[in-house]
Amino acid sequence: VETLLVYTPLKEQAKRLLKNRLNKRGVNDLKVTDHHALLITDNTVSGLSTKEESIYKLIASRILETFSAPCVKEVTTLKARSREFQFSSRGVDVIETGWRGVNGMFDNENSEEPEISLPYVEKGEKHAVQSAQLLEKQTKPKPLHTEASLLSAMEHAGKELENEDERKAIRESGIGTPATRASIIETLFSRDYIERRKKSLVPTAKGLKVYEAVKEKRIADVAMTGMWENTLLKIENGEIPFETFDKSIAIYSKQITEELLAMDFPKDEKERTVCPKCQKAAVKLFEKVAKCSDETCGWLLFRNICGKTLSEKDIKAILTNKKSSLLKGLKSKAEKTFDAYIVLKDDGSTEFEFPTRPSPTPRKRG
Repeated sequence: VETLLVYTPLKEQAKRLLKNRLNKRGVNDLKVTDHHALLITDNTVSGLSTKEESIYKLIASRILETFSAPCVKEVTTLKARSREFQFSSRGVDVIETGWRGVNGMFDNENSEEPEISLPYVEKGEKHAVQSAQLLEKQTKPKPLHTEASLLSAMEHAGKELENEDERKAIRESGIGTPATRASIIETLFSRDYIERRKKSLVPTAKGLKVYEAVKEKRIADVAMTGMWENTLLKIENGEIPFETFDKSIAIYSKQITEELLAMDFPKDEKERTVCPKCQKAAVKLFEKVAKCSDETCGWLLFRNICGKTLSEKDIKAILTNKKSSLLKGLKSKAEKTFDAYIVLKDDGSTEFEFPTRPSPTPRKRG
């Protein structure tokens, strides 16, 4: 924190923090999972690019927020009655800005219905109605997830579980860990279960098909995850022996395996893609490669190309159209980014094709 006293964008916030006792709620070695938090060093900041400094400021701001005091609010609910109609209003007054004062962040900025401060009234006061207006509104469906909102939903999973113990258990753990949640989402992309549409994430036809197939199965039961976490907590507290849980996991694994093997997925012959080399066997898709199902053929295509993972959609385009869509943000060995198409040659090998640049418009001479 003392390092930030000479960092102009945050030096005033650092001064305020050092005048008070540091809040230690964010420091708990027992809750460290795969890696510890990102921290700044005591090196003075200099010579950073705009993007680098933006990232540095994000990390430094979060450190100041973590060690700042809680934000204290006074929430008031005002209930009123007019004839047989009941009304209620909610008001919020910020008593101490606390950690929210580091970046001047308050709920009003992101709320569709901003929080307001209500005037002081005594219980039983009577006031004349000045005007009345009837508004008709419809409930809105939940918005599509972005990557940021999905990561947050994974972290705070379990809110809709009915069992309080299970809800509490999964709330503590969430789905995945801070180190694995992003890779889980990338796996959904690489297996063509989801796709991006602008900033939103939407399921593909394949993803919806898998969802419909397993949504009622044990393997998709979020409550089961909550029960496991709750059981592990009981083992930690010495309430039940580990062997009991171990046996239940073995039984569960057997049950879901039998359940999944019993499922009948009709094969769509139209989706069968023929190997471009032998022109006979089908191409099979794996996590890291797409390859011919005939081992004697030997054709394969690595899915990781210059730092990008080819989705099932990309591979189908290469095999059926002999050309992928434009892949953006590829990285060369020299760490330079470029855009390119992947083109399938007649012998089954692939090569890059770079987008043509538009010819410059000739200038008119006056």
